[in-house]
Formats: sequence, C-alpha cells, structure tokens
Amino acid sequence: MNMKNKILLDQIEKLLQEKKISARKASIKAGVGEDFIRNLKRYNNIPKTDKLIKLAQALDVNVNFFLNPVKKHDSSSNIEANSPIPITTIYIRGEVQAGQWNTATEWPESDWIPLTVPVDRRYKHFNSFALTVKGDSMNLLYPEGTIVIAINFSDIGRNPEDGDCVITIRRDSLTDCYEATLKIIQIKEDGSVLLWPKSDNPNFVKPIILPKLTKEYQGNGMDGDIASTPDITIQSLVIGSYNMVGKMNIK
Repeated sequence: MNMKNKILLDQIEKLLQEKKISARKASIKAGVGEDFIRNLKRYNNIPKTDKLIKLAQALDVNVNFFLNPVKKHDSSSNIEANSPIPITTIYIRGEVQAGQWNTATEWPESDWIPLTVPVDRRYKHFNSFALTVKGDSMNLLYPEGTIVIAINFSDIGRNPEDGDCVITIRRDSLTDCYEATLKIIQIKEDGSVLLWPKSDNPNFVKPIILPKLTKEYQGNGMDGDIASTPDITIQSLVIGSYNMVGKMNIK
C-alpha cells in the first residue's frame, strides 16, 4: 500500500472511531456505495475526489481532512497561520457539467464546503470559488470529480481570451432557468466563439458554436434584472484544479 493511501485510510479509520460509526454506515450515509471504505482498504485504489467530498459531508468534517491527508486539519485558521506558503480558504459552491448544457447547480450557502488552497498571486485580491466537475467531455484535463477553482470575469475586469478554460452560463428564455458548461474557448478571426471539449470520449469532439464575442458575453449572468441578462454569459475563468491522481498508463 502506498504511503498516501495508508495515511488517508488511517485518517478515515480514526474519524470513524471518533464518530462511533461503522465504515459501512458511513459509506451509505455518504451515498457512495456501502462498500466504498472497505474497497479502499481491499484494492488500495485512489478514490475519486467527488466521493471524498460526499464522505466529508456525511461525517461533518472539512474536505481538506481527506484531500490533504498528510497534514492534520484541525481548522482552516490553524493551517493558514502555520503554512510556509500563502494559502487561503475558499468554498466549493456546487457542480458544473463538462458535457452538454446542463442545469447550473449551486448549492445553498449552508452546504458550501471549505477548501484550503494556495493563494494564486495573479488574482489574490479577487474572490475565487470552487466547483466539482460532472461528466467526461473535459476528462483529459479535468476528470469527473475534479475540483476546479474559478473567478468571475466581471471581478477581474477583462474579456475571455483565446485558450481560456471557461464556465459558460446559458439562460433558457422560456423557463428562465440557467444551464452551464465547462469548455476551452477559441475566438476566431471573424469574431465567432467556439467552446471546445477536451475528451477521449468520441461523443465529445465537436465544439459548441456561439455568435461573435461582445461585451454581453462577460460578467455574471446570474446577477441583476433577468430581463436585461444576456442569454449566454461566459461567466468565469478556471484558474486552477485539484484531483486525486492514480496510476498512469505509459503505453
């Protein structure tokens, strides 16, 4: 068993003892399958990040307790005070679909999950947030379960640029519901905008094509008067990510 897995399993075992709950009951409560924890021990596999998030929620602990198992996370304030590099606490606010357009999911604020991350010096004066990735249309960069860290274009005061990884929001004019997708942006010479997947899934090889990029495509499409909100908003720039890494295929 590799050292990181052993430390993670030791952390989980200690927490189960403190909470006085069995591995099976904890797995069921988290909704990750009744044998989730037992299989971690049995197969020595790297768990998906989204499942660790669910387990952390079920056991009422900071998700960093599992994401950074080498260090003990008593509180985010202690971490920030003692860290040799600048770090900060942001929040995982919901999910973003990396497939086709899908309902934008932001959790109630009471369900947001704190996440301790290194300070990105480029954007240290702006508010950033995190989302978990669903779907596999971006799995060559962000496998399902990855946590992406993002910041709104309206906060940093610039337009999306060619090659940015972006979160794009679309408003359904009939229902006024919002849908979102995670893609790489390409801006062509004629001004048209393509949102590209990055996947080994053959179902995701074609881009989503948008009209020409204008100032209406930046900003936060979820704020303000709905009547004045553009139907499509390139809302956020992805500036970082976190994912558990398993064995690599070198062939």
